[in-house]
Amino acid sequence: MKNVFEDRQTGDPQKDAILADNERAISTVDQAMAYGDLKKSGMGFYYTDSALVGVYNYAKDNIARKTSWAGTLRYFDRQVTVFDKTSAAVTYCADESNANVKDLKTNKVNVVKTSPDSYVYYNTGVKKNKEGVWQIWSLHEDRGSQKCQP
Repeated sequence: MKNVFEDRQTGDPQKDAILADNERAISTVDQAMAYGDLKKSGMGFYYTDSALVGVYNYAKDNIARKTSWAGTLRYFDRQVTVFDKTSAAVTYCADESNANVKDLKTNKVNVVKTSPDSYVYYNTGVKKNKEGVWQIWSLHEDRGSQKCQP
């Protein structure tokens, strides 16, 4: 598993902090699936509310099926819109064309054919908690979005 995050620095310290926490949030879900452990992944630290329920169920389902992924996911066109000192939105695209499904029972990687659905648009709501962490509270995805197609 390798995540590549583009657009990491905006020059604005608040936006850069939001993007950094967004990267960490995404990585916690991958960690849960890779190690088959929801409790040690840190998802509860970077996600809250309905977004936490969604990523928890996603990871839990993959763990139950003994599946994960292998390859490279590229995150690009990452944009931050700040509403105030404690709330913002982060939108971005994910390129899954170089990521494949991995069967954890056999350790075999099943190559997934690249299609328009390999490109996903994410729209997230984030809020800063008391510890200063920008948590994702709302998460919507649009698989096959025209916004992310090459």
